Amino acid sequence: MDPSGLNQSRGRQLRGVVLLGLFLSVMAMATSATLHKVVHSSADQPDHSCAATMLASGQVETAPSVAALPAIPLIPVIVGLVEVSSPTVACFNLPLSRGPPALLL
Repeated sequence: MDPSGLNQSRGRQLRGVVLLGLFLSVMAMATSATLHKVVHSSADQPDHSCAATMLASGQVETAPSVAALPAIPLIPVIVGLVEVSSPTVACFNLPLSRGPPALLL
């Protein structure tokens, strides 16, 4: 791997760690009012609006995501699941330990 590719990989990792840290800090502010007051002094005001208050109040809307699902065949393939078994011969080598249960005593 060339050094420029290594630098790009480290840069992506660093950006990912920074973005994850920012997201977790916003989540922490959304769940903790005291932490939110430390960051924003106007967090008690009713007209205060930031990412933490929007997240805490459920006002964050996400874009609809379309998941690409593979086509599932309508007719399941059962050929590999069928097992053919032959009847086994009973083994009479074992000694008798008990008789049949008594229905009437």
